[in-house]
Parts: sequence; structure tokens; C-alpha cells
Amino acid sequence: MDVLLDRARLRDARDTLKSAKADFDEAASINDRLEEAIGNPQGKSQLRDRVGWFEANWSGNRHDLTQAIENVYKRLDGIINGWDEWEAEASASLESEEGSP
Repeated sequence: MDVLLDRARLRDARDTLKSAKADFDEAASINDRLEEAIGNPQGKSQLRDRVGWFEANWSGNRHDLTQAIENVYKRLDGIINGWDEWEAEASASLESEEGSP
């Protein structure tokens, strides 16, 4: 039985998950800066309030998604590391068999 595993693609997927998690982690601070930038144009705060409302409602969902991304990242990282370790051990075993009389 042959097992074909494109670890380069798995590493790319893992890196994308890491980047996505970083973006989600940074989103709250981006929103804070956005609210500051909006301020109170013409003495009105409706737009800033709406941005704050969106952040408050999205925060819980973002937290859940961040946790899901982190879980998938850890599992994918485990798969990649496990295969890398297996390959190194198998290679070392083959080399030692080839070197023995």
C-alpha cells in the first residue's frame, strides 16, 4: 500500500492557518483604531457606535473561529511533524540496513 502525502501543500495550509489566526487576533485592535479614526463627525457618533456594535457582536464568533483555526493548526502540525519524524526514522533504518553486511 502506497501513501502519497504532499507535505509541501500541508505546510502551505498550516502557514495559511497561522496567518488567519494572527489576522483574527489583530481584528479587535484594528476595530479600536477604526472607532478612534471615525470619532464624532459633526458631533454625531452613530457611525462609531455602529462599528462598536459590530465588533461586540462579532467578537464571540471571532473567538470561536480562532479556537477552531488553532485546533486545526495543531492537528495539521502534528500530522506534518509525525510524517517528518517517520521519514527520518525510516531513512535512518534503511541506511543502517544498507551499511550492515
